[in-house]
Amino acid sequence: MDRPDFQFRQAQAAFDLIWLLQAQDDVLLAQIGGQEFPRIVRERSCRFEDEVDAKCYERLAVIALDSSEGADIAVAMIVANDLQRGLWSGDTKDFAEMAEEKIRASRRHLRTAILRGLDILEDISYSYEPAEYFLPNETRLTRPAEQILPKLCEVAKTMDEPTRESVAAADYGSDIDQHLEALNDALSSETCLFPKDVWYPSEVVELVSHVRSTPGFVPCTALLLANALQGRDNVGWFKFRWTNLAADYNNLPKSARAPILAGLRILYESGEDFMPYSGAKHCDPVTKPEGMIDFVKLPDGSF
Repeated sequence: MDRPDFQFRQAQAAFDLIWLLQAQDDVLLAQIGGQEFPRIVRERSCRFEDEVDAKCYERLAVIALDSSEGADIAVAMIVANDLQRGLWSGDTKDFAEMAEEKIRASRRHLRTAILRGLDILEDISYSYEPAEYFLPNETRLTRPAEQILPKLCEVAKTMDEPTRESVAAADYGSDIDQHLEALNDALSSETCLFPKDVWYPSEVVELVSHVRSTPGFVPCTALLLANALQGRDNVGWFKFRWTNLAADYNNLPKSARAPILAGLRILYESGEDFMPYSGAKHCDPVTKPEGMIDFVKLPDGSF
């Protein structure tokens, strides 16, 4: 079967479910979906592609409909398959509604990934009726923003004085003193929040965070992201940056990569306005995983 054309949010939702299902033990997968289930998860990236998969699909469907043990795993697979337009897709919401109890009780990472996948399927479905999201009052966040913000500020505050002076001069040397003063004020505060007049220092921070080779790229990215998490991004700073800098973010040193990807994940998970229409050219959870926001452990070891 050919791969479908993905929007970014559709691809990211599928990527998350594939990642989480592939992290499961093969013995557990076989207990839930039969002996073929681990192969479908690993070799076919959670997509039913052949009629020989019918027995596995039927077994997972029964488990989901009965809301029996493993129903959350079964629904996760059915959602991942539907997002990738595999065989027998289309009735996913019905399965989720029947397995609601097991989904609610599932571990946070899997539960939120299932809900995000269902949201995307609702968004991309062809319907004249208003969207009706499954369990709308349940969080879609893998982690709360409050857990990530201090980590981003730690990275931002690694900016030394020579780098701060370089960043302040990034707008062709314009208004260096004002930018430097505002930058120092932001970095000295607990939350790294820009002043209300965000031109100072956001203009130079934005410019530096566009180019990986620019001195200060990493702390400026962390600083800009910390402000985005606090609602100071009115122009979509990271929608453009993710499209152009995904590979750079994914290749950052571990100490910076983890909090930056975790912050980007919050932007994606917290609302449908993060890259809602990004097209197929850059997006496929299987063939172009470098364009996806990975799950990460934070420097303190938390996942």
